[in-house]
Amino acid sequence: FNSLGKDNFRSLAIIMNSKKFSNATFEEISHLVKEVVSLAETCCVKGADPNCYEIGSSALSAKSCDENAPYPDHPGIAACCTHQGLERKLCLAALHQPPREFPTYMEPSNEELCEAFKKDPQDFADRFTHEYSSNYGQAPLPVLVGSIKSYLSMVGTCCISPSPTVCFLKERLERKTLSILTTMSNRICSRYAVYGKEKSKFSVLTMFAQKIPSASFEDISPLAEDSAEVFSKCCGSMAEDCMQKELSELTTKICTKLSSKDEKISDCCKGKNLLENYLCMYSLQPAKSPQLPEIQKPTDEQLCTVDGSHPMDHLYVQPGVKVT
Repeated sequence: FNSLGKDNFRSLAIIMNSKKFSNATFEEISHLVKEVVSLAETCCVKGADPNCYEIGSSALSAKSCDENAPYPDHPGIAACCTHQGLERKLCLAALHQPPREFPTYMEPSNEELCEAFKKDPQDFADRFTHEYSSNYGQAPLPVLVGSIKSYLSMVGTCCISPSPTVCFLKERLERKTLSILTTMSNRICSRYAVYGKEKSKFSVLTMFAQKIPSASFEDISPLAEDSAEVFSKCCGSMAEDCMQKELSELTTKICTKLSSKDEKISDCCKGKNLLENYLCMYSLQPAKSPQLPEIQKPTDEQLCTVDGSHPMDHLYVQPGVKVT
């Protein structure tokens, strides 16, 4: 609170709680954020009672256990409220709703954006922050924060511009990379959160095998390993440039290795924007399955060797095999 300042602390509280409670309404998030900010304002000032936070947070957890509490609802609240003190607080803090499977945010027209912004700039910023965070909550926090700040800056600049249409076109072009990064990292990290590192590697193996059946196991296995490593490194990272830097480097590796194997991949790799190239490859439909002889499955002996995952990896990338 003291390092960010009240306004930035409040914005971050909206983002964090909208990520955590992806199905909550704006009003429910607002009630919770108001309490959190009030607690910080009261307890983080110089000379505050040493017991201020303990007393305030206990009161907040007690209020959360009231069936008429205006905060985000969760089926686990009742169980948490059977506990007392710190155990109850930790239990409530650990609750979260599953992320949205697909983003549903629909951007209003320029005119609608500016009408809402001019009516109440703060309310517009809060509502957008909530809606965007709820939809893209699996994107790394620095990516999400940067994207929200960039968007609000665009709206604030263009809605007072003498040529709003021209301004929006220019600003949207400038934030295109950040917009793609937010979309892609949300998709990637949503899958990573479900699959984990090892299954993410298999997922990428499957994707490449289905899209580029002409590529060999030796071509795509290292790329799948690198992909899983990027997801592992950046999905929970607080470094501002982790996802953009690592994903750009991964795209270069993919293009270098696979452009000669498939014309569609080659076409995706011709763009100057590496993240746009990655989105292009990610969005390609699986190739038609070629006519092949019956798959030679690994024997029991092969599966039970020390490096038994290796034959299974090969099974994932045999052309024509549809693995989900």
